[in-house]
Amino acid sequence: MQKRTVGFMLFSILLSLVSCIKHEVIPPPINTVDLDCNFLGTINGTNTEYTQNVQGYNCYNDDNLYYTNPSPNLSNCLYTAEIRSFQQNQKVKIIFGPLKWDGGVSSYPTLNMFNDFHSSNSDQQIPLMNVEDMTGTNAGVQIEYTDSNGDKWETSTDDQPGVVIFTLLNQDSDNTGDYSLFECSFSIKVFREDPNQGLLSLNLNNCKFRGWFKR
Repeated sequence: MQKRTVGFMLFSILLSLVSCIKHEVIPPPINTVDLDCNFLGTINGTNTEYTQNVQGYNCYNDDNLYYTNPSPNLSNCLYTAEIRSFQQNQKVKIIFGPLKWDGGVSSYPTLNMFNDFHSSNSDQQIPLMNVEDMTGTNAGVQIEYTDSNGDKWETSTDDQPGVVIFTLLNQDSDNTGDYSLFECSFSIKVFREDPNQGLLSLNLNNCKFRGWFKR
């Protein structure tokens, strides 16, 4: 009888020790969108490259433009993607739109609207268009280049024709947002007005911009 009591006590102690062991909880993997950007082209005869994480370059979408109108008039969204660095003055920016939506139904375009807009314009020739004119039915693009002096140059439909071809690479989401990854190619001119020399131009030839738009 005594042996049974001792055995039961040992079993109880062992059981309590096992129950005290904390099992490690392994969190599920976090989905992360693979974001990659770079710019290649010839600017005014000089081969130019801006690559992600080299000299501080990365792609930013911090100034999408929203023009909200009261329903039933449609609102307009212009998406921006800019490859820039906090270490260098040179940068390239693309403004693309408009995506039209009913601002009385939702404050911003939905994910389906965002994905459909970019996928429907993939592999299409998108004409150059000034930002102030990007409220029509058809999509347009404005391209801006900032040189080493910090002077901004931009495309202008008043001075030359041109098109940009977008190729959609992927559409994905993670806990930081919804993305449309793309590559676009163009050969265009950009302009700026100089107070002493008048209208100046630069050639951007054989350019490829790889980046993303963010909803």
